[in-house]
Amino acid sequence: MTENKSEEKFDIKHTFFIGLAFFTTGISWSLYNTRVNQQLDNYFAGFVLAGLAVGILMALDNMLGVIIQPIMGTVSDNTRSKYGRRIPYIIVGVICSAIFFALIPTGFLPTGNLPILLIWMLFFSLSMGFYRSQAVALMPDFVKPQHRSKANAIINIMGGIGAIVAYTMGLVSGVLGLQLIFIIASIIMVVALLVLVLTVNENDAYSYKLLLETEAKEGKVKEKKEKVGLVNSFKDILNEEDKSTLFILLAIFAWFIGYQGLEAFFSIYAASGPNGVLNQTDAFASFMFNFVAIPFIIAAFPLSLLASRIGRKKCIQIGLIIMILSMLIGFLIQTLTVTMIILVLFGIGWAFVNVNSIVIVWELAPNIKKIGTYTGLYYFFSVLAAIIGPGIVGGLRDLFGPGSLLLDGLLFFVVAFIFIYFVKRGEVELTDEEKIARKKAIEEL
Repeated sequence: MTENKSEEKFDIKHTFFIGLAFFTTGISWSLYNTRVNQQLDNYFAGFVLAGLAVGILMALDNMLGVIIQPIMGTVSDNTRSKYGRRIPYIIVGVICSAIFFALIPTGFLPTGNLPILLIWMLFFSLSMGFYRSQAVALMPDFVKPQHRSKANAIINIMGGIGAIVAYTMGLVSGVLGLQLIFIIASIIMVVALLVLVLTVNENDAYSYKLLLETEAKEGKVKEKKEKVGLVNSFKDILNEEDKSTLFILLAIFAWFIGYQGLEAFFSIYAASGPNGVLNQTDAFASFMFNFVAIPFIIAAFPLSLLASRIGRKKCIQIGLIIMILSMLIGFLIQTLTVTMIILVLFGIGWAFVNVNSIVIVWELAPNIKKIGTYTGLYYFFSVLAAIIGPGIVGGLRDLFGPGSLLLDGLLFFVVAFIFIYFVKRGEVELTDEEKIARKKAIEEL
């Protein structure tokens, strides 16, 4: 491996195939979040604390994910196999997730029962947590640091396409039935996995090859290999003199509280119910968050190119400013037209933020061994925010009234902006693997 190779051209097609792993999470979670919550609401109809019960059960996946995903990221970092260190877990995870996802509707009313639904929800959530960190960590194993913002944009676009496919399938569920819709989604997941396995050979990943070469050169054997620990990694982050890693994780935590809270309550805010503000039909209120999703997909890749010119941190700051201003305008002028416009702006701002945040986390990882571990830390903070975000934002809405929702979410984007100010590193730097490659090239000369 030479210096010239580190400047190789970005392979969009190959990154698209890598993104198929994240695509499987996009299609399944989107259908899960828009259909399972309705079924749970039917089961708990008439209960005094029905909303609380549904909210807790819908947070089950995040509760499990906050534990499982960081662990599995670390486990994959320490895995060495002829199939790679991420792909084996992705294969098992996608297949199991697809099976349990297809079974979920057997617990739906009127023919199913709540215990059956909860069992399939549990196993589906466990299966998704088993491979999600690896689905994301696979990309930086292949893509050089200077291209990771662009690659992460494609990964997020793949997840967004999965969501759009799920929403589109939801429109025809009345004709085909929910059971068939879930089965079709499961088949799509398996087909995407098959294409991934046939087109992506993890043994070709530059970081994995370099890691194996380095360990072989140092004479390491599997039994004596130094283990990468999640807890120890977090302790190291707390003890770092430069707190950039800690502050980016706190910023991620803050903006995901705001985002998850808004996503959880926006359809209620837009509807005509007792907590509604915009007085739209339930169907259109549920559809309206597409005004965030579609601009995000359109803007993600072009904005990732901007990161290489002005820096990732600055892109995130611009995105947060756009999101804060759009939410403020939406709070001050609560009309349908203005809300649709500010949602589009919000989606563009979210693209600025989301395509660069995990890339900064990867750049702050001390070496290639810890890419999966740091991916796990990213998901620990984002999933923890997903668990508590709806409750916090919902509590603020209860305190200040339904019309305060956009302002309630805005507060956490302001907090995130403060945290991101203290992030001093995370731009494209000469990473450990490139330092090793450079040293090797000098020695060969």
